[in-house]
Amino acid sequence: MAIDGMAEKYSMLPSQILSTATTVDLMIHVNASVLRVREQKKSRGEDISSTYNQNEIMEKWNKVKGT
Repeated sequence: MAIDGMAEKYSMLPSQILSTATTVDLMIHVNASVLRVREQKKSRGEDISSTYNQNEIMEKWNKVKGT
């Protein structure tokens, strides 16, 4: 979905995104999207704790660390 979102936002074909975008571009786009959703929820007074799940983050961190 991130590639599709980037293609739509920047008026490019998904294949153009795949051939020109870097992982940094993708990371920035995904993080900005998550932050945008979080801020929208926050402004509406909705629960934002579901945006970041501490257990999932710790599982991924431990996987990267190899523990």
